Amino acid sequence: MAETFAVCWRKLDRVPENALPWLYAVARKTLANERRKRSREAALTDLPAPPLEHDHTLSLALGELKETDREVLRLVAWEGLLLREAAAVLGCSTVAARVRFHRAKRRLAARLEALEPSRCPRPHPEGAVR
Repeated sequence: MAETFAVCWRKLDRVPENALPWLYAVARKTLANERRKRSREAALTDLPAPPLEHDHTLSLALGELKETDREVLRLVAWEGLLLREAAAVLGCSTVAARVRFHRAKRRLAARLEALEPSRCPRPHPEGAVR
């Protein structure tokens, strides 16, 4: 986080009026740089990557998704960004972000259901008696 704010401080003259999406984009790039650095270090030392610290089933399901799916889910679902703000962070149009988010939600639901069928019950067909 400190590195993100250091970058922001250095680029203070370029901060747009709506700074939140810009700040997330800076954080995203800073984190990507850190991940690349750690992956190079892990390759040298052969250390396993740290596990996710969420619900175990959710961690497994998220781990099976592509990074692009995880990223849009984190921005919208966990960080609470609007789709237009997430689009600015991701460098795509609002429509593209909406499509990515929708598809990522579908893929996550499918992974969750495959891992734990009772967690995501199927809706009853119309007219079915409960």
